[in-house]
Amino acid sequence: MRLPPGVDSLGNRGLPLVFGIGFLVRSIPEILAFPFPIGFDTVHYAAVMNSFTVWPHWSSFFTSSWLLYALIVPAYWLLRTDAFLLLKMVGPVLFGMNTAGIYWFARKMLAWDIRWALLAGTFFSLQVSALRISWDLLRNELGLGLLLFTLPLVNGVGSRRGFVAFAVFSLLTVLAHEYAGVTLLVIVVAMLAWRFFGKSASVHWARLLIGTLPALSVFIAGALLRISPIRYGAESNIIEVGDIVWGRVQNTFFLVNYLQVNSPVDGYASYSSLAVSVLVLFALLYLSYLLLVVKGFFRNRVLDLWAALLLIGGFGCLFAPFCALEYWHRWLFMLVYPFTFYATNGLKRLHERGDAKGPGIHLGVPRKAVAAIGLTALLGAVYLATPVLMSSSSVGVFSVSPVSRYFSVSPTVPYGDVISVTEAMSWLDGNMDNASCVLLHHAFLSWGKLYIRGTRAIVYFANDVYRATECALDHGFHRVFFVWWSPDIGWYGLTVPASFSPIQSFGRISVFELV
Repeated sequence: MRLPPGVDSLGNRGLPLVFGIGFLVRSIPEILAFPFPIGFDTVHYAAVMNSFTVWPHWSSFFTSSWLLYALIVPAYWLLRTDAFLLLKMVGPVLFGMNTAGIYWFARKMLAWDIRWALLAGTFFSLQVSALRISWDLLRNELGLGLLLFTLPLVNGVGSRRGFVAFAVFSLLTVLAHEYAGVTLLVIVVAMLAWRFFGKSASVHWARLLIGTLPALSVFIAGALLRISPIRYGAESNIIEVGDIVWGRVQNTFFLVNYLQVNSPVDGYASYSSLAVSVLVLFALLYLSYLLLVVKGFFRNRVLDLWAALLLIGGFGCLFAPFCALEYWHRWLFMLVYPFTFYATNGLKRLHERGDAKGPGIHLGVPRKAVAAIGLTALLGAVYLATPVLMSSSSVGVFSVSPVSRYFSVSPTVPYGDVISVTEAMSWLDGNMDNASCVLLHHAFLSWGKLYIRGTRAIVYFANDVYRATECALDHGFHRVFFVWWSPDIGWYGLTVPASFSPIQSFGRISVFELV
């Protein structure tokens, strides 16, 4: 694994270098999809920016992952640019932040030299799981990026500067995203417990505890407010049908019964279908280099706790499907962080073996290891090419059954239909009145928020269009519209009821009206 001469003399320039690698890699799909956005949730972020709202209520300071909104909403207001154009910059910047965080963690927490830290950051940027998180889970990605910079500060709380830095970064991590906050607090609490029981004296436990208190206080307040939410009145044009079955275990907001859930992402006919989904997704993400992970596994208290938490979150639903952490697939995607370090260490060990110059060696490591890295990078390249593959042949990593629904492949609709959707929403905005409403499926809701003014009624549903129709009639609307494909393209498993007739078409997207 010979790197170019002078790598070890990069010094502090390694951090911006690996940031640039991540930024350039993540810019590829944005360029391929231009001018359209990529990712399902991206349209939601655009709608939030368009509303100029960071906290709809004071309690949302504790219950929402608002840090990203606090950054992009003011930026949108100041720049007065297109929301999707701004998000095309936000995605690569956050991904670059994460690749730089991998490098920083390797240097500061693991004490790796520059070349292996650079390799870890580069390898991370080529993986499908890392790219999937960056596609549209921007709040999650911001939290994980902050987490990578926060964890190494645990060892520096003994100094005043290190203590302040840890307190600030840990608070920002909790405000950025729940999963990053949970990871940080689990690791810190476990380390404090380890110190309390006399297993380690290497951590300044008192300073670590005090530095964690602001983040812990916000996290606990948010948990309590989720369990007993504050009801507040807010004017909204959105009428929710309530046809989503979240399957949450009673009195919890993070545990799910996967045998009952029926949401836009999760829904399983049986335990076997759940098990197949988990195993196929894990194999697709990590099987190509799993042997490197096993070869490079090493004991590090922070990585031990981090990997254990992610494995519990990803595979817990197989052992206790009636009471497991929510969004098992999100936990599996996040495994890319510790797995990247283990796999890189596996390459390092192979490189340092005494027989590294023997037969079958390429670039200082066995050819099988090179092939594993190459296959992983190939899968990442296919995912990066999603905008082109989806527009031309509808194939790619995202089309693998039964896990395709966990990959965000488009701005909720095929790229070729984006303009048609915006035209349909604009037409509705101009032709609806106070006596009419439009039924919008989960995939079209954020588009409606973007292009339909707040005085027009939207009936939001996720599964049952018939129940949504009944809801609209119960509210006394005289005209009921519906937006869908005509002819149907098979997305989301929904068909237009016979009681609706098309009245306006925009390419493959049509506006229907209840007859």
